[in-house]
This record gives sequence, structure tokens and C-alpha cells, in this order.
Amino acid sequence: MSSGAIIQNNTPYYVMSDILDRLKLLKYLTNFCKPMNLKPLTPYYFTQQSSNPNEQFYYFTSLFTWLLKLMNINFERPGQFDDPNAVSTNILSAIKENNIPFDYGPNKIKQGYGDAIIYLLVTLADKALEARKFVYQKPIHLSNDNPEEAEVDEDAEVTTDSIEEVISDEVENEDEMFIDNLSFNNQSQAQEEEEIKPAVSTKPAVDPTQWKLEVERAAPLLKIHITNDNKDWRVHLDQINIHNNKITSSLVDTKSKLERLHKEIEKTLEKISSRETYINTQFESQIEENREIQDQLSILKQKYMNSSANVNDLTNQLSQISEDLDNVKLMIDEFGNGMTDSKPLAEIKQSNARLKNEIKQMNLRIGVIEHTLLSAKMKTKALSDFNSYGNNESLKNQMTYDII
Repeated sequence: MSSGAIIQNNTPYYVMSDILDRLKLLKYLTNFCKPMNLKPLTPYYFTQQSSNPNEQFYYFTSLFTWLLKLMNINFERPGQFDDPNAVSTNILSAIKENNIPFDYGPNKIKQGYGDAIIYLLVTLADKALEARKFVYQKPIHLSNDNPEEAEVDEDAEVTTDSIEEVISDEVENEDEMFIDNLSFNNQSQAQEEEEIKPAVSTKPAVDPTQWKLEVERAAPLLKIHITNDNKDWRVHLDQINIHNNKITSSLVDTKSKLERLHKEIEKTLEKISSRETYINTQFESQIEENREIQDQLSILKQKYMNSSANVNDLTNQLSQISEDLDNVKLMIDEFGNGMTDSKPLAEIKQSNARLKNEIKQMNLRIGVIEHTLLSAKMKTKALSDFNSYGNNESLKNQMTYDII
């Protein structure tokens, strides 16, 4: 049967039990749990979310890596505190690279439990057994004409602590016992096929005395005393029954009172409805007048709002006109003050006198400059005449005297 068919046709608990059988064939207790310092799996571990999701996801990734290693596939084992998203993506990539059929997304792997995890473990366990070249053999059923039943002490009780101690003592030998039984069955079948015996012995292979002692030892352990847990609904079952009886006993009286109250409320509502109808008929004319007055009031409110808007506009215009009027008055006052005051005339006279003085100074400067220019022109003309006389020393001396 394929892994997908196992998942579809059976409950998760049954599939997990089947996975544990496959892992025991692979000796996961000695080759995986002890080196990794992990506890053995239980049939319901990956069927639901654990109280510690991080530890559950880490257990799955470690088991996934170990199964790939048995299949001769290298895959780096993720750490306990690695990013679950990245680890899920890497696992999905490894599945696709090795052509392992898997129709789930990385989010299902990230959960660490559920159908996707169980399906993946079943598939990898089968492939690991194939890689180990393991072949399932048919079981040999030994007939027993005198079955013995052990007497079970129904009053015997044992706590879960004692069971855990027994499991911890025997879990180390569980794997060897399971494989030894399988090898014993395989050898028995091979001998049967070789020797072709006509009949199989009907005597059991187990000593009845030892079997009876073992049954007497294990029978008291079958009755487990479960410790009380306040979160378990069974603990509160008695209280639930007590409260249920109280509710049932008080329901009759309460129901009658509620029915009576319901009738009284209905009568009161009918009276209120009739009274309301009477009041409406009595005050119908007043209600109509009130409606007309309300309509008129709404019209007047609208007119008032329009008038208020016009008043605001006119007020703004008035303020603007008042400001312009103040500016005009200020200009008129300044112009009138200028007409009656002699200060501008005095300033004009002072400016005129200042201009006359400046003109005199300018004329004086012009005369000095003209005189200087005329003197320079005369000296230049005299020098030119002096140079024109040539070697006449007497004339040159006279000209020099004249220039000086």
C-alpha cells in the first residue's frame, strides 16, 4: 500500500503507529534517539500540536535529516533555533530535488505536525527501508490448543510514574527484541521452506510457567491511575451534573414566572399601543398645526441666514469705504497744511541762495582755469618763436627775457 493510501484510509494515530514500526526496523532508538539525546516517539506526537511547537519542529527536522542520511542523501541538519520559514523551504527543495512525491506547501511543513508531516515520514521511512534492502516476511502463526488466560487483579492500581520507570528500563531492549523476533520468524520460515515439514508443532514456543509469571507481573500495570487535572472536563463531570440538576429543578418555577411576566408585558404593551392611538387621534389637529409652524420656522430660518449673509457683505463694504474716506481726509489735511505754511517758500529761497553761491564759485574757477590756459598758450607760442630764430643769440636772449 502506498503512503498516500495509508494516510487517506486510516486515522493519524494508526499511521503514526505504523511509522513507529518502520522506525523500529531502522533501529531509531539506538541510532537516532540516543545520539541526539531525544525521547522516543509516541503514536500521537505528530498528530496534533505539541505544548512546545519549537521542540516538535526540531524533532521532525532531525528525524527528516536522519532518514535522508539512511537514503544516502546529504542534508545539513537544521539547528533548534533556526528560522522555521527558511528550514521549511530547504526541506521542500530537498524533497523536490530527490523526486519525492509531496503535494503540500512549506506552511504545512512549518507547522511541525499534521497530515503533511505524517505523510512525509511514512514516505521517507519506506524509502529508507528500501535503501537498506529490507524485505517484509510473512508471519508464522503457531497454533495453541491450550491457551491460558492470566488472572487480572481489577483492584490493582499504579500511577503513570511507575509506568514511566518501567518504560525507561525496558526501552533500551525494545529495539533488539523486536528485530530478534523478526529474524527468528524469517529463519523459521526459511527452515520450513527448505525442510518442507508436513506439519507444524502445536506446542507453544514459550514456557507456560514463565508466561504466567510475566502475566501476573504485567497485569497490575494495565490498570492506570490517572492523576487529576483541573483542565480535564472529566474532573468537573460531577459538578456539571449537580449544576444540571439544579438548573432542571429551578427551570419549572422560573419558566412559570417568566411566562407570567411575559403575559403582563404583552398586556402592558397593548395598553400603551391603544393609549398612543387615542392620544394621536385627540391631538391630530395640533400635530398638523405644529407641522405647519415647523415649515414656516424653517422658511424663516432660511431667510434669516440669507439676510445675515447680506448684512455681512454690506458690513465689509462699509468698512472698506470708511478706510478709503479716512485716507482721503488725511490727504486733504496734508494739502491744506502745505497751502497755509511758509516753510516750503523758505526752503526754496535757501536753495536759490545756495545755487547762487555755487554759481559764483564755479565762475571763479572757470576764470582761473581760463587764465591758466591762456598763459600756457602764450608760453607755447613764445617757445615756438624762440626755436624759429635759429642761431641768432641776441634775439634768443631777448625772447628768453620776455618769456621769463
